[in-house]
Amino acid sequence: QAYLYRLAAALSMDKVHVHDDPISQKLLRAHRRRRIQMFARSMTDIEELRKEQQERLRKALNLDRLPEGVSICDPSIQPLLSPKVRAVCAAFPLQAEQIIDKYGLNSEEFNEMLDESKKNPIFKFQVLRYARKGRLADHASEQQEDG
Repeated sequence: QAYLYRLAAALSMDKVHVHDDPISQKLLRAHRRRRIQMFARSMTDIEELRKEQQERLRKALNLDRLPEGVSICDPSIQPLLSPKVRAVCAAFPLQAEQIIDKYGLNSEEFNEMLDESKKNPIFKFQVLRYARKGRLADHASEQQEDG
């Protein structure tokens, strides 16, 4: 360990500040853009999961539509609901976590970006733009598979 300290002391390099280095700036912007893209994709997949589960619940409960304005996963009404509904509500956070993991994010980072998308209109616009691009790309690839 002493050897490492002597070696570190012998090396005298000026620190390169990231904000002064154009290459580092470019890499940071690219990384940030990629994280936003992954967040947008995870948000899209989670929303699709939510819609699919609501549709399955609607069919399983023989309803034309689920009640509007009521959060079916609200803990205060959970005891009143069917076991099927409670099971879906219990499974949803775990499935959403799997989606978040699939895109290389962690819960903390995802929640921070979710908060930022609610507070920062520019960030929200970026997320929506990437989500639209992702849906268009998915649609194009589906058409190629069909054609």
